[in-house]
Amino acid sequence: MYVIQSGVVEIRRKFYNREFLLAVLQPGGFFGEMALVTRQPRSASAVARDDTRVLVLKESTLNGMLKERPDISARIIQTMARRMSMTNRQMELFLFNHADKRLVHCLCFLAEEYLPPGQVASGAVYVPVPLSELADRCAMTRAQAVDVIERLAEAGLIIPASAAEIDGPGYVVADSSALIDFLKAQQSALKRNQQRRRAALMEQFKSNQANNAAKPASGQEAELDSWLSK
Repeated sequence: MYVIQSGVVEIRRKFYNREFLLAVLQPGGFFGEMALVTRQPRSASAVARDDTRVLVLKESTLNGMLKERPDISARIIQTMARRMSMTNRQMELFLFNHADKRLVHCLCFLAEEYLPPGQVASGAVYVPVPLSELADRCAMTRAQAVDVIERLAEAGLIIPASAAEIDGPGYVVADSSALIDFLKAQQSALKRNQQRRRAALMEQFKSNQANNAAKPASGQEAELDSWLSK
């Protein structure tokens, strides 16, 4: 098991020949515990984002600590349970086939994760996650993430940290219900556009049928002969 003393470590996993970002661990965090507990090969990769220093705990050392310090056992179990829950939610993002849905639901998850203790969930939350990390978490390109972020900003649902006079990366995000309402509005607008296009297509089809029915047979034959002679 590895305990991060300094630096930042990304936990990534490959699915269908594509690598996804599952978590970002800060100093004090740890990884590699699942392999010790399950005795199975690792299921994810740890990548240092910058210069990183870690403490390596061998299995014998960890087992001794767990026997002598029940509080450490409790912390590891809680962390593992939380990570499993977060990983499941992260995997849910990849099931959405639209960039809007993936990024909005990702922001909802992150807002819960960074919600300060004692703050109600309905308030705005500072999420210190840069754009590049958001794109990685949502398995989308930077351009796709920029497009969604800009539309959220226009709707007043997200503010860059710099615009909110915060010295750090990330965004101030509206509460989850407002973000989900944004999605619903997008879906409603898309449905209306689809209905208008479908109605226009049907009108065009009916008009063409009416014009063809109105042509004399000789006229239709002449048109067919002209087309075949080309």
